[in-house]
Amino acid sequence: MRRAFTLIELLVVIAIIAILAAILFPVFAQAKAAAKSTAALTYTKQIATASHIYAADYDDGTVLTDSNWGAPFWQELLMPYSKNRDIFWDPTRTVAKNNVINGYPWAQVTTFAINDSGYSGYWQTSTGACGGSLTTYVYGRKLSGMEDISSRIAFVPNGWGGTQVGWYYLRAYQANWINTAASHNVNAWSWYNQVWDSRRFHSGQQIPFARADSSAGRLRRGDFVSWDEAPATAQYCAWYNTNGLGRWGAYWNSN
Repeated sequence: MRRAFTLIELLVVIAIIAILAAILFPVFAQAKAAAKSTAALTYTKQIATASHIYAADYDDGTVLTDSNWGAPFWQELLMPYSKNRDIFWDPTRTVAKNNVINGYPWAQVTTFAINDSGYSGYWQTSTGACGGSLTTYVYGRKLSGMEDISSRIAFVPNGWGGTQVGWYYLRAYQANWINTAASHNVNAWSWYNQVWDSRRFHSGQQIPFARADSSAGRLRRGDFVSWDEAPATAQYCAWYNTNGLGRWGAYWNSN
């Protein structure tokens, strides 16, 4: 006589499968997220490598943020060297890589930003130091004249609050001075939190980035200073000169 499963046995099997699914699906999701974050790290390195090849063709100069407003953007300048537009998009995001996105050209809102004030250019300030009033933006630096090239941030993911896209450059003198208050809205745009808030897309909330020497790594909380830790410019500049200068670059000179 053939013996069939009883209803109780079937329910037990179904319950076991449901429990296993509940345990494994989050693990699979975490593994997938970690893989995408690792891919983002690889993309930043590829971008930085392309920028080094660019520098070899342009008298050791860094790729420019943009030579004039909107024409052309740094990603477009690197396209002959990267040969791949996809590497300018953080794979942890869900965004259609169209030519125009919400009225913006694709290169203006890609999810990897260039460090415009610490790598691709700098600001002249009224005091010639941190904290001085910004006067004139100077396009371009020389890799050979850049201090701390092995630690300086060149390219990093960022985010436009509440969207899946970013902005094509970051201002180091703002992006490393973050609002960590519980009341901060990650869906609101902020020049200060444009990089820090992108951590939520990445495994372990560690932000992948590429250095000026084309090596890659991850940014952590200690690479930023909060408004509570540095409530005024004097404290911020003290932190910058002691802890942030090597990573973010002197935004006030070409070193």
